[in-house]
Amino acid sequence: MNALKIFLFSLLVLLLAPSKQAHAQVSKNDSDLVQFTGFVVNYDSTKTIPFVTIRINGTSRGTYSDMQGYFSFVAKRSDVLVFSCIGFEPRYFELPKFSNGSKFKSVVALVEDTFRMEEVVIIGRPTAEQMDYMFSRTQLPQNDYLLAQQNLRRKPLSEEAMNLPNDAESNARWRFNDYANKAYYAGQTQPIPVLDVFAWSKFIKSLQNGDLKRK
Repeated sequence: MNALKIFLFSLLVLLLAPSKQAHAQVSKNDSDLVQFTGFVVNYDSTKTIPFVTIRINGTSRGTYSDMQGYFSFVAKRSDVLVFSCIGFEPRYFELPKFSNGSKFKSVVALVEDTFRMEEVVIIGRPTAEQMDYMFSRTQLPQNDYLLAQQNLRRKPLSEEAMNLPNDAESNARWRFNDYANKAYYAGQTQPIPVLDVFAWSKFIKSLQNGDLKRK
């Protein structure tokens, strides 16, 4: 009877030991998390800033402030947060590592980013008569005009098009057609188009067009 009690007690200890270890591990991980809430304001006017991007540095996780500049999300104590918004300098914020409790509240102030724009000169739009006069009197350089004519000839453009590699759409269409042909003749012998009149007509047409010339 005593041996049975000892066996049952040992079995109970073995079953409870992993759960206590897992509970301790979870508690340790939970203690590193902080519910960070607060407001984002302008450093000069203390007005709240809406739609500020709040991102954990080095990751794509984060959130953004609402219309009132309020935000709330869960982060680790070791995380560095980046507050960024158009018109303001980015702010790097480190959470206090030794704060008590699982909640932390703070007001984050952003400084306006000042920059200079280049001078913009606005000229009034010319009238239709002025536009017609300028276009009719404008003389194009002869060398540029001849160069444009040569580049737009059909033969050079056709040769350039023949030498260009196939794009993604052409490759995909050829691959899908190949799969369709294989699936069409699946389980049977594919016919040899030696006596196919349409195949010979296509072959002769390709010869006449020069499609089969060696490049």
